[in-house]
Amino acid sequence: MQKVLTTLLKILIVGTMICSGANANPSHDTLHSHLSGAKLLGQGRMTYWGFDLYDAQLFVAGNGSQAGLALKINYLRNFKGDALREQTMKEMRQLGVSDENRQKWSISLEKIFPNIAPGHSLTAIYRPQRGTLFLHNGQVVGEVPGDDFSKSFFGIWLDPRTSAPQLRTQLLSQGCTPSFINQQC
Repeated sequence: MQKVLTTLLKILIVGTMICSGANANPSHDTLHSHLSGAKLLGQGRMTYWGFDLYDAQLFVAGNGSQAGLALKINYLRNFKGDALREQTMKEMRQLGVSDENRQKWSISLEKIFPNIAPGHSLTAIYRPQRGTLFLHNGQVVGEVPGDDFSKSFFGIWLDPRTSAPQLRTQLLSQGCTPSFINQQC
């Protein structure tokens, strides 16, 4: 009888935790601890040649030039950290980022970007006048200081010249590009 009661108590505790939100996504909670008041602006899926690569969500907090934002990417495939870094540099080059800045930032991202497996998330959080903080599965993995990096990095998805215009539209949800990336709206 005691075994049955113990089992029922465990089920009750787990059920209470799930209903109370104690089992909420820790990455989402971590995002909000770094970007207070963040609200989902838009979301979409990145597909390349018919292959689903990742789902992305764009969060914003505040408004105007002091608005913080976060891009959370939930991966659907395996990616090596080096491949992510190389693709980031390629996208930045296409947006006109200088060789000097790309070389400097590539070194920083080499230490930050982990190898990714399906189900992993990588979140970039722009904090005005501080730079971009990176989280892997909700855990801080590094930071790149400066608004120039942030503008270039987030521009990969949000700049009107992005190589993924459909995803950009989904992320911005018909809203404007953040002012630190593009003043024209």
